[in-house]
Amino acid sequence: SHTSRFLLLFAMTGKFITLTLLLFCAAPSLRSQDVTTPQRAFEAVIAGGYAHYIAPYGVPISIDRAGAAMSLQLNWRPEHRLRIGLETGWTTLYSYHLTDIETSFGKTDADLRVTAVPLLVVFSMPIMRSLELYAGTGGYFVRSHATSFASTTDVTTFSQGWAAGVSWEAFSGASSGMGTRVGWYRATEMGDAVVTLQLLLRLDFFHY
Repeated sequence: SHTSRFLLLFAMTGKFITLTLLLFCAAPSLRSQDVTTPQRAFEAVIAGGYAHYIAPYGVPISIDRAGAAMSLQLNWRPEHRLRIGLETGWTTLYSYHLTDIETSFGKTDADLRVTAVPLLVVFSMPIMRSLELYAGTGGYFVRSHATSFASTTDVTTFSQGWAAGVSWEAFSGASSGMGTRVGWYRATEMGDAVVTLQLLLRLDFFHY
């Protein structure tokens, strides 16, 4: 129901804000224990959190714009500031549930969930000690999962797209870091776009 979805969204948002505030409050004490991060490494950035669909929807029905987003970046961190990597993951775009729709075949319920898997080349650059900007280009595998008249249809299409965002690490150690990030993901051919709020974990898996 819409009420249960609202309560779930409220709980997810509250947990995210609480964890972000805890990281922010803990940052000064954590940074006092920091050691210098090696300049050259390969790193994995794992993030997960909330996604909100921000593109207009042309059909006059109510859609659920809230969902979850997960991402994985594998980055090469050289000696200079510019870093390059690959990003993939999974994010909800939007969904809806309709009941008792009148059709030429009779009444039916209809469900639709649209998700996306990005495949992006990502460039990032630190602009402060713990603040980093990133942008990516590539595309999205957009999947539509629809159900009506007790039958299911799955359609996956590829759309070119891009991404941009900013990340902040509350704790940045020699081989790991924790923080938050805000991202904007857009599939240009389909006109889909989401804004994400995520908690992140950075792990260096190779130094050279």
